[in-house]
Amino acid sequence: MAEPDHYPRPARLFVGGDVFANLPDGGSAFRHLSPLLQTADLVVANCEGVYSDRPSPAPSHKHLMVASPERGSMLGAVPFHVLGCANNHMMDGGYEGLSDTLETLRSQGIATVGAGMDLDEAVRPVLLERQGVTFAFLAFCSVFPVGYEARRSRPGIAPLRVRTFYADPDPDFWEPGIDPLVVTMPFPADGERFRKAIADARELADVVVVLPHWGYSGRLEKLHDYEIELARDAVDHGADVVLCCHHHSLRAVEFHRGRPIFYGMGSLVHHLRSSYQLSPEEIARGRDKVHQSDDAFPFFPLHPDARMTGVATFDVGADGSRQAGFVPAQIQPDGSTEPLRPGDPRTTAVVEYLARITSESGFDTVFKLSERDSWAWLTAADSRETQ
Repeated sequence: MAEPDHYPRPARLFVGGDVFANLPDGGSAFRHLSPLLQTADLVVANCEGVYSDRPSPAPSHKHLMVASPERGSMLGAVPFHVLGCANNHMMDGGYEGLSDTLETLRSQGIATVGAGMDLDEAVRPVLLERQGVTFAFLAFCSVFPVGYEARRSRPGIAPLRVRTFYADPDPDFWEPGIDPLVVTMPFPADGERFRKAIADARELADVVVVLPHWGYSGRLEKLHDYEIELARDAVDHGADVVLCCHHHSLRAVEFHRGRPIFYGMGSLVHHLRSSYQLSPEEIARGRDKVHQSDDAFPFFPLHPDARMTGVATFDVGADGSRQAGFVPAQIQPDGSTEPLRPGDPRTTAVVEYLARITSESGFDTVFKLSERDSWAWLTAADSRETQ
């Protein structure tokens, strides 16, 4: 690693949420975002779909998310430098679909993490150096169709499976039909692999970035216990920043042991049409909160609150200095996403929403709105460290 004196400027990492570009002119969806993203040294997001002309739909797939490789051919120019592939759609097109997706991204100079031709490749970190700082990226997934997980000699995603148990809330009282106590518990082997991968990456890099794909996408704002437990566990074992996806809407921000955890990055650019139909059971469970139909807004996510999004920022100096932040953004009806400026009423709405859901989750994070490179910039810090 180079000496800090050679690098007066901190390395600037930007992380967005779910990305699935699927338009004839995909570059147009990034026309507002690209000027912002080009100010970063590293841009990272989650690739929420398959790019392949020869998909073999997996038998267990739920909602097929596949597009032609041409639809993703502009992602390197956006620019994205790393795309996480540990998610519930990466195996929708089968082994061929995974192989084509990885090739589509890598051919543009994009590093991929969280999926591969076997388990070792899926859990292997991506190492990149910027401004004298070495970053390690890891990606794991907890929400996916059975069979998508990589194995020792089988392609797939890096699994972090979590079992769900239901129990009587009062063991001393029989009350049939009452809402059960829901208990979540990681698979021991997956949990051990998760912690070991982070600890090993800690030995290789100055900054360890963990990209989990987990949670429930149907209801806004709610976090499950396992999300908090595993995110904090990641920090305890060496992660410097944890940035979570899958929810399709923003979630709270917490600092654990001084390290930022963004519990939900929402969707950044996601071209799933609103023709997606809900089953009566899904509607009854409340999935219409995010998936509800809206004729004036053709692309997913559809709920107005879920259209508020943004880009997490993490500045790291070679001297060890760190600063976490967030650039508010808004998803537009044409499928593009616009980073917001100071003074824009939409900026105020995103900031107030993020502050509210963070407070309601019981976290002590404080946000301060300012400006950087002409965009609105929300710095985040642990209130206990600012007193």
